[in-house]
Amino acid sequence: MFEEKSLIKKTLIDKDFVKAPVYETVRIHPNVTSLITERDRAAYRQKVNAAPHLKISMLTQRRLISPGFSISYLNGLEPLMKGCLDVLERCLNKECEKAGGYAVINMSQMLGNLTSDVTSATSFGGYFGLVESNDMKMKNMVMDRLKRAALDVQLPFIKYLPFVPPSQGEGLNDIIDNIVATRKSEKNSETFTHLHVREEMSLIAGADTTSTTAAFTLLLLVHNQDKLKKLVEEIDSAFPSKTDSITFAKTQDLPYLNAVINESMRRMPIVAMGLARWTEKPSIISGYEIPADTIVSPAIGQLMRDPRVWPDAEKFIPERWLEAYKGVEADKKAFYPFSSGSRICPGQQFALKELRLILVTLIRRYELSLIPD
Repeated sequence: MFEEKSLIKKTLIDKDFVKAPVYETVRIHPNVTSLITERDRAAYRQKVNAAPHLKISMLTQRRLISPGFSISYLNGLEPLMKGCLDVLERCLNKECEKAGGYAVINMSQMLGNLTSDVTSATSFGGYFGLVESNDMKMKNMVMDRLKRAALDVQLPFIKYLPFVPPSQGEGLNDIIDNIVATRKSEKNSETFTHLHVREEMSLIAGADTTSTTAAFTLLLLVHNQDKLKKLVEEIDSAFPSKTDSITFAKTQDLPYLNAVINESMRRMPIVAMGLARWTEKPSIISGYEIPADTIVSPAIGQLMRDPRVWPDAEKFIPERWLEAYKGVEADKKAFYPFSSGSRICPGQQFALKELRLILVTLIRRYELSLIPD
C-alpha cells in the first residue's frame, strides 16, 4: 500500500493495472460479473461481458444499474431525482409540523433512504418508497450482501461451510423477480437473468456512498457556520424566489457549492482503504520494481488528507478550490474521490448531480443545527 501522489497516478492511470483477483471472490456466480466484480478491461469498456456462458452486454448492465454515461441521458433522469426529493420535503415538513417547528431527524438514515429511492427509480424502473415507509428491510438485505462479501474476501472458504447460512433470503429474491419481470416486459429489452440483477443489486448500496457524502457535508457545514453562511448566501442568490426550480444546470454553476462538495470528499473520503490492483507482469514504478502477480493498493483516502500535499489538511476549507483563494490552492492531481483511470467510478456525474440537488434542496428549505448535547 502506498499514498505518494506520483505512485498512485502511475498505478491508476499510467500503468492502468487491472483489479485484483480478490474481486472475483465476491461474485454470486462464477460466470456472472458486475461493474464491481468485472476485472477484464475490454468487458468493462462495454464490449462484451467476460463471462463465457451467460452472455449479456456490459451496456445492458450499465443501463440497468449505473445510468450516467451520457449527459443527455443523465439530464433525462432529473425529474425522477426531483420527484424523490419532493417526497423527502413532504416527509420532513410533516416531521417539523408535528414537532412544532424543529424536528430531530436521523439524517444519515433518511438520506440513505432517499438515495436508495433515487437509485431504484432511475436504475430499476421502480420506486422503493423508503423515505415514506422508512422500511429498512430491503436495504438491510442488500447491505448484508456487502458485509458478507467483505467477509468472503477475508475468509474465502466460509461460503463452503455447511453451517454458515447464505447472506440473502427470499425477500431479496422477490424484489429481484419483480425487477426482472418488469424489464423483460419492456419493448426491445435486452435479455438478462435473475443472476445478473442479483449481482448488480449490491450497487444499490453504492447509493450509500452518496448519502454518506451528503451527511458528512452537512455535518462539516454545521460545524463550520461561516462556511454554511457563505453557501446559504450563494444558494439564496441563485434561487431568490420560493418558486424557482432547482435544476441540474443551475446547481452545477454554483462555485461555492462545488467547492464545498470537493472539500467534503477530500476531508472525509468514503474510500478509506486502498483500491486493490494486480500486476500482470513485472513493472517499474518510480524506480521501484514490482514483481508480476503482486497486489498493490493506492491509498487514495490517505493521499487526500496528506498534510504534505494539503496545507491544513484536517481543516474544512472549501475556499482552497476557488480561483480567488490566496492560500495554497487545491492539488487536483492528488484528488481521487471517484478513483481514476479506466476504472473511474462510472456513476461519478450521477452522484455529483444528485449531491448538488440534495444539498441545495435541504439548505435552501431548512435551518440545520446539531442536536444539543
